[in-house]
Amino acid sequence: MNTGQMRHPVIRNPHLKTVLRALIALGRGIATALTSTLLLLGLTAAMVVVQSGRDEVRPAGAAVVPGEAVDSALTPGQKAQCDHAANLYRRGMVSRIILTGVTVAPLARQYLIDQGVPPQVLLIEEESASLVEGLRAAANMARAQGISSIVIVVDPPVMLTALKVARDEGLTAYGSPASDAAGADDPNAVAGETWRYLRYIFAGR
Repeated sequence: MNTGQMRHPVIRNPHLKTVLRALIALGRGIATALTSTLLLLGLTAAMVVVQSGRDEVRPAGAAVVPGEAVDSALTPGQKAQCDHAANLYRRGMVSRIILTGVTVAPLARQYLIDQGVPPQVLLIEEESASLVEGLRAAANMARAQGISSIVIVVDPPVMLTALKVARDEGLTAYGSPASDAAGADDPNAVAGETWRYLRYIFAGR
């Protein structure tokens, strides 16, 4: 026997062989799952970025500005959204503006009135605490007003999720992101909205 040649040990215990096969199969399964997860995340992030750059504005029944929680004042991004919605109204693209959010809607309403938007144009909802809740509430309000088409005004990276929710609620929805709001060049925003979109797809919230 040539002692310079190394031989792989032969595993004769059938139970050990079964365990090793199971571990190999598990490793392959984990690798496949990780690869699939990374592909899903990458594809979704790309969709977020692509939708962020689209302005689909066209005549519709209402502009919807879904709000998320603030402390006591609108953020610059929320003001930009309100300004954009007001511009759509002044251009005759929409006849109503729907504002949602437990703390945001009243502030946004007053801001728009101060900008010269007639109060009767504004519809507000003050119970929702998230984007999804707000868009569902906006859909109910739109239907109650006989409105079937809307233009959604949100930060660019949020648009993919917002459109998905509105369309799932049966509305014809178009996106018109606020140009002065946070854009898709912010990797943190894209990552956050990628997670939010997938959470909505798989958990409905």
